[in-house]
Amino acid sequence: MSGPPVCVFDLDHTLISSPLDLRAVASEMEALVRARGLAVPERELRWSAPELLGLVRREAPQLEAAALAIPAAHERRAMEAAALEPFAVEALAALRQLGFATAVWTNNARVAADYVLSRSRLLVHLDLVVTRDDVFHLKPDPDGLRVVRARWPDAELIVVVGDSWVDGIAAQAGGVPFIAYRGDHAELARRGVHAVASISSLLDLPAALA
Repeated sequence: MSGPPVCVFDLDHTLISSPLDLRAVASEMEALVRARGLAVPERELRWSAPELLGLVRREAPQLEAAALAIPAAHERRAMEAAALEPFAVEALAALRQLGFATAVWTNNARVAADYVLSRSRLLVHLDLVVTRDDVFHLKPDPDGLRVVRARWPDAELIVVVGDSWVDGIAAQAGGVPFIAYRGDHAELARRGVHAVASISSLLDLPAALA
């Protein structure tokens, strides 16, 4: 017997509207590790914070705590100003009525994710929350899907919904479809992300999943 279909959401800028600036996080992390002597290879596409963390773990693990302190500080500031994305509750409720299990998969720390989800009253609509404390590697690595599949090993379908290229790459690397929510289409194309659907409102999600 197969398990339920599972819809996995990113958190910031997908279910939650927050001032968390991931580019600023990456810029601060890059400046820190360069200042501490780590050679960050030059490349055409900008480094993301998760990619920089992966580089630190491979090349300079002694810098990991200092590097992680940067996103943690940004997350603490952002969570106080976080609010629901339009129709987030309605979309989650509709999916559960359609028989979907629902999950969040975020690169944020557990403390920040749980605080925001609890304050916004989304936790009651979610079956699983996967944070950076639950994985070995952050998105764009697909490791979070390992946690999702452990919860629903017989799921007939797993789909990821997110706003960023890191969500799309992680979904593709994990072999599941990706739905872009208010995504930057040029950036998705530059990163080689293929979205099976693109939506501008969470109210459109049930139709996109169909």
